[in-house]
This record gives sequence, C-alpha cells and structure tokens, in this order.
Amino acid sequence: MAKSVLPALVPLEELGMAAEVWLKKRGFETQRFGNEKNVIVQARKGGTLSNVAGMAQALTVMLRIRNDGRLEVESGTAKWGDKALAGTVGFFAFFPLAITAGYGAYRQGKLVKEIHTFLKYYVKSYRE
Repeated sequence: MAKSVLPALVPLEELGMAAEVWLKKRGFETQRFGNEKNVIVQARKGGTLSNVAGMAQALTVMLRIRNDGRLEVESGTAKWGDKALAGTVGFFAFFPLAITAGYGAYRQGKLVKEIHTFLKYYVKSYRE
C-alpha cells in the first residue's frame, strides 16, 4: 500500500468523486462509498485481455481525515503478492505468463503512483 498525507482542503466526497472520474477516464469500472470522514473508491478493469495481462485486480483508494485534521490517502491493489509469485513461477514454467504477470504488476504499481500524484495536485489547485 502507498500512503500520502495531504492538507484537508477538499471535502472528502468531492475528492473521492474526482478520483472516480479520473479512473473512469482511464477505462476503469468504479464504485465509491463512504461518509464525511472516510471515502473508498474501487476501480477495476475486466475482460480477457486484462486477465491475460495480469491487470484483473482492483485498485482501492482510501481517503480519510486523520485525528490531526489532515487528509490521508492510501491505495493499493488486491493480491499484489500473488501477482509477483505468478511472475516468478511463470518465468520458470511458462515464459509468456511471466511477461504478462510482470507487466500487470508494473502497470498497477504505476497506477498507484499516478493516482497519488493526481490527488496531490487536485488538493493543491483546489479553490472553494
């Protein structure tokens, strides 16, 4: 899981909605739920190509207001370790599996960094 702490300048619901729109623009199916203190956005891509490329896991972004009043952003993917294991096993057993699982892990790791960067700049540029 990646974690960032940002100033709480944006209402959580609005920030969750912005994250959801950002992910939808990249072709993800999303769902968002929460309350005034916690918002969770989940995103996934489905389909055979995504499964073969190792991209079938869901990205989860958790937004919450900390006790000190700042905004905490945590994000990660489900079963990340399984994907790395598939890459290792695949390398020895079936080389194309190693490539697709490794590529999927790389893309999802990149997506985690990109969503944190997006949220950081969204908060910085926020005007009421």
